[in-house]
Amino acid sequence: MYSTINSQQAFLATWRMPKLAFSYKNWKDPAFADIWALLRSGDYVSAIQRCKERRTTLTRRSPKKNAAILVAQAYGELMTGSTDLARRHAGQAIDIYPAQWGGHRILLAALASNQAFKAAYMHLENLDPGPVPVWDEALSTRDKNTALAAWSWLLGDWDAVARHLETAFPDGVSTMPDRIQEDWFRLSLYRDRPTDAVAVAVLLITQRDVAMTDELLQTFVQNGWTKEALPLYRAAFESAPKSELLRRRLVALCIREGALDEARRLTQPGALDLAA
Repeated sequence: MYSTINSQQAFLATWRMPKLAFSYKNWKDPAFADIWALLRSGDYVSAIQRCKERRTTLTRRSPKKNAAILVAQAYGELMTGSTDLARRHAGQAIDIYPAQWGGHRILLAALASNQAFKAAYMHLENLDPGPVPVWDEALSTRDKNTALAAWSWLLGDWDAVARHLETAFPDGVSTMPDRIQEDWFRLSLYRDRPTDAVAVAVLLITQRDVAMTDELLQTFVQNGWTKEALPLYRAAFESAPKSELLRRRLVALCIREGALDEARRLTQPGALDLAA
């Protein structure tokens, strides 16, 4: 059976939120520039040390800047595996200045790394910090809902996955990346939605060779969706008219669905090499 049925092979099962970039091109405060550069370069140990040093001089700075340095330190700690410290400092940053994404994103990443997917989902679902400081990095609607879909996937809540993917990609399945289209196909099987499966299969079979196309379409047959499988096999055979495998599959489906005249045409002498 087509390998995409396995939920653990799904792209969403391994999806991670985008990392913080620490670019802040519109914020030129010299007190932070060196720390951002260290974080961008991946020198997290040096960045953490610089944050600790810099925090001793920040007592008179604004809450926004105190929060910024705590976010930077928490991110360095997260990236070096100090999850508990990262969560503590991210929490402090949020307490100091709640209208931000950075601290929340670090908390969410820490929860996900600890496989606390339900807690991560509940934390993010209604999160909307509003206007944020210039140094902050908001999650886009697409990334937010993709994260919620990923955690719903890991929790086995298929209807929630579908709801969040529809919000992340409001213009439909054709706008989803290829690997999320494959997950949408899996989802249609889990939710017993043949119409959804057809909509994405039409896209997927254009990207696959004959063997992989057949493997995908056989899931329709094995799922009892032979009516939906027939036009898909017709389209696949039109694209690969020399494929004896697709011809045999199409003949079998025509017979099964009562399209006997079509089956006869496909089995005219010389039309089907049964030994192939």
